[in-house]
Amino acid sequence: MNWLKRTFGYLLIIGSSVVAIALITGHGYLYKGIKEVWLRGWSSGNIDDLKFAYDSRVLKATDPVPWPEDMVIKELPDTMEKWMDDELSASFLVVHRDTIIFEKYWRGHNVETLSNSFSMSKTIVAMAIGKAVDDGLIDVKAPLSKYIPRFADGLGATITVEHVLQMRTCIPFGESYTDPFGFPARAYYGGDIESLMKPYRPIAKSGTKFAYQSGNTILLAELLSVVQDQTLTDYVADNIWGPIHAEYDAEWGLDAVDGLERSFAQFYSTTRDFARFGRLLLDGGAVDSTRVLSEEFVSEMIKPISDKELGVDIPFYGYQIWMGHTDDGLDFYYMRGHRGQYVVSIPEKDLIMVRTGYQRDMNALRNLSVDTYIYIQAALKIAEQREQL
Repeated sequence: MNWLKRTFGYLLIIGSSVVAIALITGHGYLYKGIKEVWLRGWSSGNIDDLKFAYDSRVLKATDPVPWPEDMVIKELPDTMEKWMDDELSASFLVVHRDTIIFEKYWRGHNVETLSNSFSMSKTIVAMAIGKAVDDGLIDVKAPLSKYIPRFADGLGATITVEHVLQMRTCIPFGESYTDPFGFPARAYYGGDIESLMKPYRPIAKSGTKFAYQSGNTILLAELLSVVQDQTLTDYVADNIWGPIHAEYDAEWGLDAVDGLERSFAQFYSTTRDFARFGRLLLDGGAVDSTRVLSEEFVSEMIKPISDKELGVDIPFYGYQIWMGHTDDGLDFYYMRGHRGQYVVSIPEKDLIMVRTGYQRDMNALRNLSVDTYIYIQAALKIAEQREQL
């Protein structure tokens, strides 16, 4: 018994020392990360972590309109069902011509479950910027320093708002999801995003390189806070969430009690309501007869990056959104999250596919996750069956 007491005492001392050192060196956020991630058996954050948020703000569903339903099939083919289950899927939804034609949930999720968007929220932030552009509050071609003065000097002066939207600021934030000391961990688990952002500056002329980094989305949220007085949550709720007829309330995780939104992630919504963002893009920024975003901004948003002057050509990315084409040449664009959160819009087929889950295939085809194409093909086959009925 004595050796057990001694062992427990040593462990307590070591644990206390680690926590103390973390706090002293500015790594206190590590405790939050350990509790939410490693002690649950994961290597990084996951879709069911809303309960761990310091705080959150609610986006009220002020004008809910349920999706029409016409379920083509009740179950997936056995091989596809097994594959999606093996991939730790949480939901799979197909919307064809404004009607839900298939819906499936796993792992305790259901129609009302709120799950983490992860980086799909980047596209939502871009939409919010689009609304501000439409209202004349922001000029995408203007220098970022026009709105955020700390970038007025040196290479910072070369950054435009469009560069931020396109992940071309050349600011070395870093984007490792497994490095506990990296920028993403600090931003995701830390308690002061505003202070975290202050020292970062570009290391090369802005616009010359593409680097996907969450810090750029945080800059966009800061920009939005400069040109209007609402929180990011309230701005999106009033100008996008309500107008797209979201059926359920959503939540956005904060970095502290009544703090800043973790704009690059932690937008918690139902699968059905995630699909509404895909519908908004598919309809060029309109909902029924109501214009939410200008057709001009949406067109620029889903246009691949092509800068002849700087020699930059990125065919798979636009304004905080991914894009590609199937082997058959069908073009699509989509919101993408770290764990395989996908909202895919396929204009030619008038089709939206939503997938949420606990893991993503990290193998790539044409710069996109391989599993993206498999989910798309599954959705297309379901839509084809509807056409044959």
